[in-house]
Amino acid sequence: MIWNRTWREEALAVGLAALMTVVLLTLAYHRVWPLSIPVGENDSRFAVDFNAPESIGGRVVRWTNGASRVLVPRPPDGTPAVLSMRAVNGRPDGQPTPQATLRIDGKTLPPFPITRAVNGVREYRILVESSTRLSWDLPVEFDSDTIVPPQDPRPLGFMLDSLTWTPLRSGLPLPSLWLGVWAVLLGAWGYSFPRSFGMSRGRALIATLIVAVLVAVGIVLRPLEVLPFVQRIGALFGLGTAAVLLARFLAPTIGHDDTEERDETGTPALHGRHAPVYLAVASWMGAWFELILTADGVDGVTPSPFTMWIGGALVLALAAMSCWALLRRNQLQLTRGALLVFAVAAVAHLVAMFWFAYTRSGPDFWILFKGARDWARGGSLYDLQAIHADHFGHVFKVPPFYGMLFVPFVFQDGTQILLYHRILNTVLLAITVLVWFRMWNIRVLTALGAGVLILINFRAFTDTMAFGQIDLALLLILTLALWALRGGRAGVAGALVALGALFKIYPVLLLGFFVAKRQWRALAGFMVGMIVFNSISITVMGWEMHREYLLDVLPNIGGTTSWVENQTIGGFLARLVDTPTEAGVLANRSIALLANALSLVVIAAACVLALRPAQRDTTTFALHYSLFLLVMVLAVPAAWMHYETLLFVPFAVLLLHWRNRAVPLARVVALAISFGLIVYGNQWSYYTGTVMGMLTILALSSKFYGMLLLGGVLARTLLDEGVPVPARATRWLPRSALRSH
Repeated sequence: MIWNRTWREEALAVGLAALMTVVLLTLAYHRVWPLSIPVGENDSRFAVDFNAPESIGGRVVRWTNGASRVLVPRPPDGTPAVLSMRAVNGRPDGQPTPQATLRIDGKTLPPFPITRAVNGVREYRILVESSTRLSWDLPVEFDSDTIVPPQDPRPLGFMLDSLTWTPLRSGLPLPSLWLGVWAVLLGAWGYSFPRSFGMSRGRALIATLIVAVLVAVGIVLRPLEVLPFVQRIGALFGLGTAAVLLARFLAPTIGHDDTEERDETGTPALHGRHAPVYLAVASWMGAWFELILTADGVDGVTPSPFTMWIGGALVLALAAMSCWALLRRNQLQLTRGALLVFAVAAVAHLVAMFWFAYTRSGPDFWILFKGARDWARGGSLYDLQAIHADHFGHVFKVPPFYGMLFVPFVFQDGTQILLYHRILNTVLLAITVLVWFRMWNIRVLTALGAGVLILINFRAFTDTMAFGQIDLALLLILTLALWALRGGRAGVAGALVALGALFKIYPVLLLGFFVAKRQWRALAGFMVGMIVFNSISITVMGWEMHREYLLDVLPNIGGTTSWVENQTIGGFLARLVDTPTEAGVLANRSIALLANALSLVVIAAACVLALRPAQRDTTTFALHYSLFLLVMVLAVPAAWMHYETLLFVPFAVLLLHWRNRAVPLARVVALAISFGLIVYGNQWSYYTGTVMGMLTILALSSKFYGMLLLGGVLARTLLDEGVPVPARATRWLPRSALRSH
């Protein structure tokens, strides 16, 4: 009876969530009509097979090419409508009048001429019969004769200015079948997702209501930017629900089969040693979302072949292991087996990504290599004119110390040196992983060992190697600095940070950590390191290069950019006011100042959290350190996606910190979402280079959202270090799971 009542109440809640969403989206849908599509202006989702937009008499129009079509957001089903088409006969004098034939939702209408008008634009009104089809769009196709002018190779039909669709039924129209179905799914999945990680029914309903209100407001205010994408919003919640349920099946919460409350709040908790399962599941959800986008008609975002093959093998292995474990009724064996399978898949995927990276052109490497070669030929490392014009372009702008490392090789075959550079990066990553195992005394054949291997399935590792960057060296340097701090060698740690700062400037933020932790020897080590390393650099490169860097380069490489790769606070704000398609310096001074102010707040918050006491050999101390590595990537004005290589450390430290703790499931899910957003893909994984409105702009900051979630989990974990594992949970865990490493 208890279970029957629970499932009945849950079904009613799901139905209520779906009903709320349908009502809100129906009300919003009613406000949309009549709906006008201005052809030529932000119409990439709608205009198909047209010639490029052009301006005629102050209007932006498109020439049809003989077989063009416009995808109109589907009007109310079962309702006749009037289609108003504004068109221009833009053909030169002496050319025949274009004859147009419209095909609407597969039904062909009689042909008609596009005649000239006094003001250039003529409006045509067409009565369209009602139809019903499960699709977001109603295609309006334009077949016409074309001409090819002598100096224009394009086939030209006629100019289309806009389309306006006006349903004839008065009152409140029901939504299209497509929108109705997806409103139900959005409500059901929007409710199920927070419920899947333990949110109460009341709060889950409130969360669903908030999502539905946001989508409805978006439909009213920006219908052309939201209506075609409601299915993707719903699919995201469905994918999230499926991911959490899969992870809970593979690694159940503590006491998941008990009927009594788990604690005073009833919040489910997970043993921290099983958290890597959730991160692993999340890391593969990006590929599934790419498949969803592909099914929705997006070109160029299908997962790579090796991702598909490895992912398919992973699914089969998990299915086989699940069947075996269910037959044996051994949950612990299923969790252990899942960890092993995910670890093997992660390593295999990393190897495949590295193989791909070895074939890339290495544009950043060539900037550094050619800059050092120019210096060796008697020139300068720095093209000051190019830096002043656009320092986000392909220009050498790093400290001379970095350039010095290329000098012995600049007169050798650059392609061969690039190969050696990549081999070196591969070795550096392997050393970093070995250092991590050694630093924390982790055994490979443990849950924590599998977790570390799962973490290396990281696209940022691939991109830093493909571009010829130095981030893997920075990761090793800053990992060694943490090891030195744990071992009481603060001076060595400071010198290592100084070395890192001579590759990229932002590691100097760790000085704030040293001050907060009163690591005065680390500060001294940093100063000594800067003196020693710069002395070597000055000896090799000369004072002039250092003078140019300090006085001419460093003061001119500030500011932020809206370019899609920039996932910092500044980058997020810049994309709200500027195009993300070019890597230029943001000219909006107010937004830049706001970004700097918010970044300073984030840095100050990290310093305040680091003031909390922690022994240097504990994971709490390492969490404080990790927080500053996150701030390096989040709060600087510009940081490309491959800079996120450093975020391996906070993820790995959190897994260490949770290994013998009961962690709230919601916190584990938040970390898993963060991990999935950060580690999978880069700027081209879900983005075709075309902006289709505000949802596209917001979606381009996915890794920024992942870093915000990571920061929130770090902060919350430091403020609340978890609860003891309940005694009755021990029957789910081997005794070794309750012992510290």
